[in-house]
Amino acid sequence: MSKHLPQIALLIESSRNYGRGVLRGIARYAHANGPWSFFAQERELHSGIPKWLQNWQGDGIIARIENRGMAAQLLKFHCPVVDVLGSFRFQGVPAFDTDAMAVAKMATNFFLKAGFKHFAFSGYQGIPFSDRRAAAFSKYLADTGKTMEEMPAVPRMGDASDIQALEQHGMMANQITARWLNTRPHPLAVLACNDVRAQQILNACRKHNIRVPEEVSVMGVDNDDVLCDLCDPPLTSIEPNTDLLGYEAAAVLAKMMAGEKVSAPFTQIPPLRLWERASTDVIALDDLAMVQAVRFIRNEVGSGIAVKDVLAHVRRSRTDMEQRFRRSLGTGIHAHIEQRRLERVCRLLQETEYHLDEVARRAGFTTAAHLCRLFKKNYHQTPTQFRKGARSVA
Repeated sequence: MSKHLPQIALLIESSRNYGRGVLRGIARYAHANGPWSFFAQERELHSGIPKWLQNWQGDGIIARIENRGMAAQLLKFHCPVVDVLGSFRFQGVPAFDTDAMAVAKMATNFFLKAGFKHFAFSGYQGIPFSDRRAAAFSKYLADTGKTMEEMPAVPRMGDASDIQALEQHGMMANQITARWLNTRPHPLAVLACNDVRAQQILNACRKHNIRVPEEVSVMGVDNDDVLCDLCDPPLTSIEPNTDLLGYEAAAVLAKMMAGEKVSAPFTQIPPLRLWERASTDVIALDDLAMVQAVRFIRNEVGSGIAVKDVLAHVRRSRTDMEQRFRRSLGTGIHAHIEQRRLERVCRLLQETEYHLDEVARRAGFTTAAHLCRLFKKNYHQTPTQFRKGARSVA
């Protein structure tokens, strides 16, 4: 007797990098655990419920649920539903979203290491994911003793309430954006709610002669590689782990279709990595010697440099530079070098299949054993465990 082939409806936008990543993760789960038969079509954001779904009879739905009305309509199909937007909580509907606090932590730590003292967030007020990221950025900065200003909301035209409409209005707000940026202290580190809003900020800066990244440094979220490269200068962005999000959502749907109870109503998936590009390529310190030292470490950390190499590069004494590092960054020279090396190790473990010996060499460690000891001390796990965790689909 042939096994029943689950019929799965996908209501996820294919027009954006984020939605396509979620779809890839769902497909990866189905290939490994299926097969499943998918019902899908090309979609934009806010496309609502398609007409073909009215007569559909299937086994499960994965959707970007925009509001309570849409949730109520989907639940009428009397099959398991999983939400991969995560803007609201609906009884009986597990939800997934990118972890806003993890995004905030990644952005904040990057800006702090570059020496920034002034911070801002720009998004679309009233849009849940943007509001969550603004709140998380503000809280994490406060936990480090810093404060954040929120850029004035993009003006609404009529009753516009969806993200696409607000993004279109944001394109027209260059003058308002530039005027506000010019009244803030520089250098200013700006985290935008997504890459679209970040591009709009960069456009405003270019049109009104605000220097990026020297006066305003801009970071987005989503890492839409095409959009990031279209920006001038190219946009630094945080990459969500949409593949894992889609995979985990599909795994939960499979459990629900098998009659299992799902305990976690809301799951937050940490972002994958930060892609550094020219929009943040600046050391935001007034101290020229510190700028030279931090940039030297950033550029040469993989070549095995030591404190003496930094001192030789800036032609300063160790006592002088140690005081400057602690005053500007709150850490010593050696600790800053080690942290930069560990960050490179994390990227190599996530992005390559290099053996630990090669990872150690490319990150400037003398031996893999030294790397492993320091990694375990700082991250409380081995490099191998970290690599498995970064790619896992628990």
